[in-house]
Amino acid sequence: MLEILDTAGTEQFTAMRDLYMKNGQGFILVFSIIALATFEELTELHRQILRVKDTGTVPIVLVGNKCDLEDDRKVPRELGIELSKKWGGTPFYETSARARIRVDDVFYDLVRMINSQNPIKDRSKKNKRCTVL
Repeated sequence: MLEILDTAGTEQFTAMRDLYMKNGQGFILVFSIIALATFEELTELHRQILRVKDTGTVPIVLVGNKCDLEDDRKVPRELGIELSKKWGGTPFYETSARARIRVDDVFYDLVRMINSQNPIKDRSKKNKRCTVL
């Protein structure tokens, strides 16, 4: 099962940020290509995720949203590519939620990354028992 928690612009997220990060298995960090400030906030958010998770290998996908608004672009695509490389090759996508461009790809990629870190255990082992008291 995939649980998605959208924390964009919520006051509650700020108060519970560490808990969400600790319990999350993967993260999609999204910025708007038409708002530079949203891009600039991601480095700190990425740092916090790594601190809370206490590991360097956290499934993360970097997303520049609103690619359908190319004429209003404030964040060059190259900045996203650069940040992706800086974060160790984090997958980078430009998407549009409104136009449904590459949104599925982002989730598929994140789920693949999570599954590769948490492989499903062999469920066919013999002599398994379940006891209910």
